Amino acid sequence: MEDLKAKYLRFRPVSIEPEVNEERLAADLTRYLALARKLGASDAAIVDPESWHLDPRVPLKCAVPRCRNYSTCANCPPHAPKAGEIATIIGRYRKGILLRWQYRRETSRQEGAALRRATYVALAALESAAFYDGYYLACGFGSGSCRLSLCGDGFCQEITEPHKGCRYPLLARPSMEAVGFDVYQTAARAGWILHPAGGGCPEDIAANLSRIAILLIA
Repeated sequence: MEDLKAKYLRFRPVSIEPEVNEERLAADLTRYLALARKLGASDAAIVDPESWHLDPRVPLKCAVPRCRNYSTCANCPPHAPKAGEIATIIGRYRKGILLRWQYRRETSRQEGAALRRATYVALAALESAAFYDGYYLACGFGSGSCRLSLCGDGFCQEITEPHKGCRYPLLARPSMEAVGFDVYQTAARAGWILHPAGGGCPEDIAANLSRIAILLIA
């Protein structure tokens, strides 16, 4: 994270204004698109509340059938913020950046682990950039379990040893799906093509999979 800040992020905070300057916001959003690609994202898009879609049935799919990460991570269900609470809060945001990393199913275990971690590192870096640009309430949601992405096969210290706290407090966060984002619908509304990809999906689908995250800004 420190290397990314030194390479890409501005360190001098922007002074806070009583209202968001729409012209500056538009320029900053465009800059964040370019920064997302520098940070390794395959694609990025500016989205608004009509694009992101929440559905309380999404976290249910974490439990039925039960995901291997269910209840093993402080940012996964049932510990993650509830979809109803998040829906009310994110209604106060007007703009966001949707991020996508594309990969192939046959990606090696080591490459897959690196990709999962990279999504969380890039998302945190973008959130940091927005924070110092004056959007101090910027908030990002990742892709997949942060325990699996950051701690690998290790346990979630926030759950097993809460007195020690999270190992990666600036990187760890709930995924989109953990708090109720319908990722498929949100991506489709941004103009991206996604397919449900199970274990037996066709080769052409397996060769074009995606991890998707979002940063809500203003």
